[in-house]
Amino acid sequence: MRIGSLAVAVICCFALTGCSFKAPQTERTLFVMDTAASVKGTEKDVELAVDTLTDLGKRFDRYDPESDIYSINHRLGNAVSDAAAELIKQSVRLSDTYGETVSIFAGSITDAWKIGSENPTVPSEETLSDALNSFQNADFSLDSMSFADKNGSVDVGSVAKGYALDKISGQLTGECCVVSMTSSVLLYGKKADSEKFSVAIRDPDDGTKSVGTLHTEECFLSTSGGSERYFESNGKRYIHIFDLSSGTPCRSDLTSVTVIVGRDTEWGGMLSDFLSTLVFIGGTESLGKFMNDPQLGVIALTDKNTIYVSENVDFSPAENSGYKVEEWKNER
Repeated sequence: MRIGSLAVAVICCFALTGCSFKAPQTERTLFVMDTAASVKGTEKDVELAVDTLTDLGKRFDRYDPESDIYSINHRLGNAVSDAAAELIKQSVRLSDTYGETVSIFAGSITDAWKIGSENPTVPSEETLSDALNSFQNADFSLDSMSFADKNGSVDVGSVAKGYALDKISGQLTGECCVVSMTSSVLLYGKKADSEKFSVAIRDPDDGTKSVGTLHTEECFLSTSGGSERYFESNGKRYIHIFDLSSGTPCRSDLTSVTVIVGRDTEWGGMLSDFLSTLVFIGGTESLGKFMNDPQLGVIALTDKNTIYVSENVDFSPAENSGYKVEEWKNER
């Protein structure tokens, strides 16, 4: 068995240009929420961001006996923090708005595949059936922040990074700050030269290469794809993004999806985090409504080495990347 994780090895969306203000800049790196993270900005902003990431990482760690999510999943009856309650409520709102192909209540499926452990594994049919049954019959109360019975398990991996970036975004005070959580990024403020931020979009087949560069004002952006985290067993690759109707890794004709949301959008970090996963799962068949959404920017790579880019996105394709930018047509 082999475990792969480009999330640890490289930054899927990496800001190529920094802030470069006269005020002293600093940078910190840490491992949090099962990913590599970096923060660049003034010392005050960097400390604030690191403290927030560290605190929320502990609260949302479903394997930490002292975390809110562990308490919910193990029916300990402990009071849930305001942050955990807020995260769960906003996640439910997103699922209600965009569909439940992405759900924080699918933790039983994550557990069946042992995702997040050192030894992920292909579950037996019985184990998978039990996990699906638990997910489909889960009854969660937003009032008590608890499950009604033994069914259901919370896994906030699809939105936790975005939530953390939302909280950090509302607290920063400097002129410019870049917070990268590998697949989710906050670009805050303006650069000293007033130019746009430049962000490399990584090739999902080779994390050392870029398929092009996004040029953008301050925003949230998240990337989802099958190459970010996976494991191999008996020569077959299993990605960490699941089809919740079957409980098995999803099959998509998209290989990478980046969703860009303006920083002034309420809960924009969570929205970009959630939608990058949802769009990836839906594939090109459901891509149209997101390509035409004025509050979003989308960069979608397909298994045919095609790149679709929303009209409102400033994207420069890399030369000799093997990918071709094609115009999205509404009749698709």
